[in-house]
Amino acid sequence: MATSNSLSLRFLVVILAFCAFSAVSLQMTAQTPPTPEQAFDVASIHRNKDDEERRTVILQRDPNAAIPPGRAQTLPGGRFQGRGMSVRELIRDAYGYRNRPAADVVGGPGWIDSERYDVQAKAATDLPLSTTFGLPPAAEAALRALLADRMKLKARVESRRQRVYELVMARADRRPGEGLVAAKGGCRNMYAREAITQLMVQPPPAADAPPPTRPCRLGISIAAVVAENFTMEEWARFLAAFPQINANVIDRTGLTGAFDIAIRNPAVGDPGATTLLPAVEPLLESQLGLKLRATEGPVDVLVIESVERPTEN
Repeated sequence: MATSNSLSLRFLVVILAFCAFSAVSLQMTAQTPPTPEQAFDVASIHRNKDDEERRTVILQRDPNAAIPPGRAQTLPGGRFQGRGMSVRELIRDAYGYRNRPAADVVGGPGWIDSERYDVQAKAATDLPLSTTFGLPPAAEAALRALLADRMKLKARVESRRQRVYELVMARADRRPGEGLVAAKGGCRNMYAREAITQLMVQPPPAADAPPPTRPCRLGISIAAVVAENFTMEEWARFLAAFPQINANVIDRTGLTGAFDIAIRNPAVGDPGATTLLPAVEPLLESQLGLKLRATEGPVDVLVIESVERPTEN
């Protein structure tokens, strides 16, 4: 069985991969065909069976292991790469769905989740650096063109009514719980930071520039969920990506300002507490004074109509 410490370390890595929504207009992205200047000049796609085997071995040893998802990124010089990515992950990145709930991307054969590929490409012009939030629009368009060409991908955005959550106050007196306190400030949370690549490479500040504000604390483990300096709108967006929730969350708390948030797992240390996350919903209510109210609403769902295995080169 994995220890709490090892689960904590793995999840601190995973959280950087899934914790925000893209601001790209999804309807326009899905339906606007790429122009020639939005395509990569050169590109290669190769199956990565070593990564497939590595993931299989990890899950055989620990079925609860949290393996970071593959993420494509842009690098200086117009370079693009995605290592050990499933085709579904490539599609999510191409359409701005990187950090959307899994339920927002539907369809496709099973192999688009099980098979892993390395993609390398180069654009004729430099591309803005990607961030933990996703690829820049020009790289998204080029990746869509590549997937359409090499994998015969057809996808569309369709508005569907499906489960969503409203984040509301749990107590009649609207009193926050002890784990929800006014933020002390002095840091930039993940939604306010400058653009960073997936590898966390940032250019050094100019010599005459003031020192950068420190990053806010953010972590998830079996023991706790901690988020520093979050507004309730940001916290709602953050919750949506939790596997236990897997649905869009809308802030209806009416709370303003930023908060330091901490959810402690009372079951930590219990030999039976082997899940990767504490049971988030009951702890939201008991420790934060918040709750998720299930309802339905229109959601722009990305539907994978058809896709083929790529021809390698």
